[in-house]
Amino acid sequence: MKQETDLSLLLNLTPMSNNRYSILIIDDHPIVSNYLKELIHAHEDVSCTIANTLKELNSILAEMKFDLCITDLEIPGISALDLIRTIHKSLPQCRILIYTMHEEPWIAIKLCDADIHPFIFGALSKQADTDNVYSAINAIRNGEKYFSQIFSILAQKRDGEIPKHSYELSETEKRTLTLINQGLNTNQIAERLHISQNTVQTHRKKLLEKMDAKNVAELVYKCKGLFNEELNA
Repeated sequence: MKQETDLSLLLNLTPMSNNRYSILIIDDHPIVSNYLKELIHAHEDVSCTIANTLKELNSILAEMKFDLCITDLEIPGISALDLIRTIHKSLPQCRILIYTMHEEPWIAIKLCDADIHPFIFGALSKQADTDNVYSAINAIRNGEKYFSQIFSILAQKRDGEIPKHSYELSETEKRTLTLINQGLNTNQIAERLHISQNTVQTHRKKLLEKMDAKNVAELVYKCKGLFNEELNA
């Protein structure tokens, strides 16, 4: 009973006998989807439906409507971007919360570059604790957005807050950023450029300062287009 009381406070839910808030959970791992369902299904005004496969998802979308969709980005048979487009096309009023195990910068950048970022009201790592899950659901339900730090660039992109600028970067900074974009860590970049790890960290810090970027995802996004050949090499 204590757990249900705590969940009610965190989700700030008021029972609605005839108008239950409906959530669609999309994840190809039943353990994950059932875990989420158990967290929020105890509330009488919240109903949860699960889709573990693309076939199940298509069937559900054809028959039901939802207020919120909590979705992974990896469902066999469909790309992450097409998955978001499919959800939005079938449920244009449904708000979407990304729930993924991936925290790599390229994930946020890929979502920003697509035409889908206006549909995304939140993004959360599966490593987040339960309080963050409750906070995300509550925020989106109340018309707000909820993005964990690595996905903060999505919130800015959605609100048109990331301006396009020209930045003056040294050749070493360009090479460093190119390798960051390729997913190399500090040690790997140091070996590739034949410099110390401390020097790599210094370049990274300077890049963040020059671009006024909060994290690597925002850094790479802001610099994209300045030297495409290097970044795509």
